[in-house]
Amino acid sequence: MRKRRNKNKSIKVLVITLIILTVLGVLSQAENSLVSSGINLVSKGLFQLSAAATGEIGSPSSEELAAEVESLKNENAELRRQLADYEDVKAENEKLWKYYELKKTNPSYQIVPANVIRRDSNDDFYSFTLDAGTAVGVSVNAPVITDNGLVGWVCQADAASCKVKTILSPDTKAGVQDKQTGDSGILSGSVSLSDKNLASMNKLAENHKIKVGDMIVTSGTGGVYPTGLLVGEVQSIEFNKYDASRCAVIKPYEDVRSITSAAVITGFDTKGRVVKTNEK
Repeated sequence: MRKRRNKNKSIKVLVITLIILTVLGVLSQAENSLVSSGINLVSKGLFQLSAAATGEIGSPSSEELAAEVESLKNENAELRRQLADYEDVKAENEKLWKYYELKKTNPSYQIVPANVIRRDSNDDFYSFTLDAGTAVGVSVNAPVITDNGLVGWVCQADAASCKVKTILSPDTKAGVQDKQTGDSGILSGSVSLSDKNLASMNKLAENHKIKVGDMIVTSGTGGVYPTGLLVGEVQSIEFNKYDASRCAVIKPYEDVRSITSAAVITGFDTKGRVVKTNEK
């Protein structure tokens, strides 16, 4: 109520001032310079009073200012939310872009990018958990890759996550072959090699032609892994101390021990189909 009285008072002051200014404007035409000077002095004061009254009428109340501040806060919160959404989409696109070439050359691949959310500190073979599960098509035995190649396979899965055993684990049994020679074998891990980020290619034929530096890829036999996934490079040729057979020590193209993100291949055209090592 008090604010309303103050506003009404200001309006009255403004109206009266305008009337006086009009009268003074007429009188200022008089030739008497003394009268004219006095009128100018009074007019100046009245103009200042009028401006103050007008400013008082136009200035917002404290309630209006508070409402404006609250509106700006809400707008800022919405902009921050939109920025966060943009960053999420940008990060997701960057993850997908890493697998663009793989998807381009293998259109049948269904790839689900994911982040490492947990590691098993008691596992000597560096298993980890991803934030992708059955809700997005992940299933047990699905291959897990990075943009550098195969790193493991899904051993457990629930709706929102999955546990991955790495290619450094003895539980891994993946069919692989030498890209240069075509020699085939079984990729697996061992206690003696895992801490060095190494695995072994076992069951080599006695007359194999594998050489140090050769590229090893998945063979696709058994239908668990697609054909041609990068695995690693031959570091050495050795004898298996358990059965005296020859094996190749493989250095993965990815450091499996420290990855922070990966992708699950949830589908591919030869999934579940037994193929020969030379079948494409």
